[in-house]
Amino acid sequence: LKRLELIRKNPGFKDRLWEVVKRLQNGLREKGFDLGKTNSPVTPVFMHGGPPEAANVIIDLRETYNVFCSVVVYPVVPKDKARIRVQISAAHTKQDLDKAIQGFIKVGKQHRILH
Repeated sequence: LKRLELIRKNPGFKDRLWEVVKRLQNGLREKGFDLGKTNSPVTPVFMHGGPPEAANVIIDLRETYNVFCSVVVYPVVPKDKARIRVQISAAHTKQDLDKAIQGFIKVGKQHRILH
């Protein structure tokens, strides 16, 4: 209830959220990541590989770059693919987003998840 109250009293929060979402999503797309068609603050990053490969990606993102995300695997996505879910908030800064994008680039190259 407190969150709803804050959003109602501060409509700029929603605008700020979409500002950071667009920065993250545009940055990832520009670097070659497949986000599919999304209109949500939850950013999907599609990759080839199953649960073991996806687990390695999210562990590297978390441990090396402090990027916390989750993984979605079969049966939600095909067996040979995975989806990484990235959730951000209006509180994330430009520096946070740039660091996350750079982490994805490095981990993406290392694990060959860039398309």
